[in-house]
Amino acid sequence: MSEVKKISFAQLNATKICENTHDFNYVNENGDETSLVFTIIGDQAESVKKAIYKKINQERQQEAILKKRGKDAPVKTIEELIEDNVEGIAACIVGWKGVEDMPEYSPELAITLCQNNKLIFDQVKAASENLANFTKSK
Repeated sequence: MSEVKKISFAQLNATKICENTHDFNYVNENGDETSLVFTIIGDQAESVKKAIYKKINQERQQEAILKKRGKDAPVKTIEELIEDNVEGIAACIVGWKGVEDMPEYSPELAITLCQNNKLIFDQVKAASENLANFTKSK
């Protein structure tokens, strides 16, 4: 039987842990590790949650205005739902390096990269969801 690992209460605060950054190399469609390095934070980080909450709150405010006017809120299309997911994952990207002609990081460009490259989206999503990537004992 293996030994039980003791942990502290602080180790249960995933929001704080996810504020640490993690770098990983983008792996292209052929499975080759590339020079492009993404710097990400975890999907439970406060800033990621705030970005998601901001969008949801804006939509809820719009729905409340429509309701006051006696109108129904429009049903989101699948494209809009996917876009919401893309924006949440893109909020995990906080920087990149390793490509000569790559524009400087911006949140808008991170969204564009995630919209236009499913491999980037999938890799950022997987890495940002792995809490072990953000612990100091990695």
